[in-house]
Amino acid sequence: MKSLRFQLLLICAFFFGQKTISWAQAVSEKKLQGGVTGSVGLNFPKMGTNLLGSSAGFSSSFGVSFTKASKESQNIALTGGIEFDIDRINYNVSDQDVFYRFTDKQIKTNDQTVSTDQVFNLKNRTYEPLYLALPIGLTFRTDFIGDYRGIFRFGLRNRFLLTNTVDDEGYIVPFAGSVLGAAEENLGMKASKDLFFYNANLGVSAGVEWNFSGSTCLVAEVGYNYGFMPLHLTSKEENYTLFYIDGTTLDETYFRNQATLNQLTLKLTLLF
Repeated sequence: MKSLRFQLLLICAFFFGQKTISWAQAVSEKKLQGGVTGSVGLNFPKMGTNLLGSSAGFSSSFGVSFTKASKESQNIALTGGIEFDIDRINYNVSDQDVFYRFTDKQIKTNDQTVSTDQVFNLKNRTYEPLYLALPIGLTFRTDFIGDYRGIFRFGLRNRFLLTNTVDDEGYIVPFAGSVLGAAEENLGMKASKDLFFYNANLGVSAGVEWNFSGSTCLVAEVGYNYGFMPLHLTSKEENYTLFYIDGTTLDETYFRNQATLNQLTLKLTLLF
C-alpha cells in the first residue's frame, strides 16, 4: 500500500511538473502580453531654491500595460502602457516668510493681482496633481526557472497634467489695524499656471515575474524614477505666484518654485 501511494505521488508530481513546464513554455513563447497594473510609492522633491523646503509625499498609479517581445529574442521586450498617476507633493517654508495673493479659491499670478485680493502667509503646501502617464521602455528577462523569471527595466515615463489642487497651511495677512489670527487652511485652491503641463522622468526597476496559472503572470518590481524635468512653470515672471518681502525696502519680490521630483515605487502588474 505504501508503495502504491508513493507511485501515485510520483505520478501526480510528474504531471504537475509537466503542466508547470508547459505553462512556462507557453508564456515564454508569447510575443505579446497585456494586463492591468498599479503601484504605490514615495515622492521626494528636489528643491532648486532656498526659500522652500520639502518632505516625502505619497504616490500611486493604476492603468493598463503591455509587453511585446522582440523578434530576435524572448529575453528582450518593449514595454508600454497608459496609466494615471496620483501624487502628493509636499513643500514647507524655510526661514524667509513667503506669501501669495488669492480670491476665493484662485491663487493669483503676478500679473493677475488686484487691490481686493487677500494675502496668505504660507507655511506648508501640498500639491495633489493627476497625471496621464505614457511610459515606454525596454525589459530584459531571464529564462524561466520553474514558474519564475527575473526582469530588469529602464525607460522614460511621459506625464501630462490633467488636474491639480493645492492645500495650504498658514495665516491670512490681516488688514491694517487688525490682529493676526490663528493658523488657517486654504484647501482645494487652484493655481492654473503653476505646475508645468508636461513632466517626465527616467526610471529603472527590477523584479520577478511569476507564471502562476496558464498564461497568466504576476510581475512584482521595485523601481526608482529620476525626475529631470521642472515641476513648475519657470519661464515667465508674470506667471509666478509666490513672493517674499524685503525687510529693508519692503519691496515684494516674486520668485520661482524650482523643483524636480524623484520617486521610489513598488509596482504590481497582472499580465495575460
